[in-house]
Amino acid sequence: MKYILVFILFLSNICVAQTHRFIYEYKFVADSTKSDSIIVENTRLEIFKDHSEFLSDVNTKKDSAIATAKERKESEANIQFADGKYLGKTYKSKNLVYTIDYIGIQPFKVVRNAKLKWSLSNEKRIIEGYKCQKATINFGNRQWEAWFTEDIPIQEGPYLFSGLPGLIVKIYDTTNQHSFLLVANYKTTSTKTNIINKPYLVPTQISEILFNKKWNEFRKNPIGGTEQFMILNPGLLSGERFDENGNKLDFRQGLREEKKYTEKWIKNNNNFLDLKLYK
Repeated sequence: MKYILVFILFLSNICVAQTHRFIYEYKFVADSTKSDSIIVENTRLEIFKDHSEFLSDVNTKKDSAIATAKERKESEANIQFADGKYLGKTYKSKNLVYTIDYIGIQPFKVVRNAKLKWSLSNEKRIIEGYKCQKATINFGNRQWEAWFTEDIPIQEGPYLFSGLPGLIVKIYDTTNQHSFLLVANYKTTSTKTNIINKPYLVPTQISEILFNKKWNEFRKNPIGGTEQFMILNPGLLSGERFDENGNKLDFRQGLREEKKYTEKWIKNNNNFLDLKLYK
């Protein structure tokens, strides 16, 4: 009877609020060679009527603030949000599952396989006040342990993780390099998508195999953001740079410095959540 009441109340809340938001603390080791390169930030899972979205909480707030400023024709200069480190975005519906993943500054819409093969365990424990049951899965060349609760009867979770008998409260890989923990959940009347494309950087739809091929090509011969932008949008930039006093800068030197920055970033951010995609 308890679970029937919880289920009815949950459904009624969804109908009234339209969207349910779950906040997960995402903790990960950015560099696999440095165990202290730990990054912690909040991510959000939003359950809409016909799909779900998972992405960085702070980046979503920033994108929303910028979009609102543009609608009101206001300056974006006063919008102050630190950039989130988690750039990926996940979209899940009955007929389509994809992630937005990046190679340099270029976004790709990577169509994903929605079928996950979970192994359920009889082990149970209380996590964050929820009665949870354990499940395991091999995903993205990592072994994961998940704890889900049937108290919240939706088969969802962070990133691509879904398909269990209840919401995932906690999930981590067995090397403790990536973990998600549910820290808050509440209702919102917002029904707008959070997946907003940036001007001149619209994601290209691609398969996992082709994405991996392009990633390895980029990793072997990386370029900086400006050069990559110019390739994607030929003729949009003049190829000149100026300092704050109007003095002309060495454009080619700037490209070389950006290339070095990209090379350093790749070296220091090698421990991707999905090692299969970025192998």
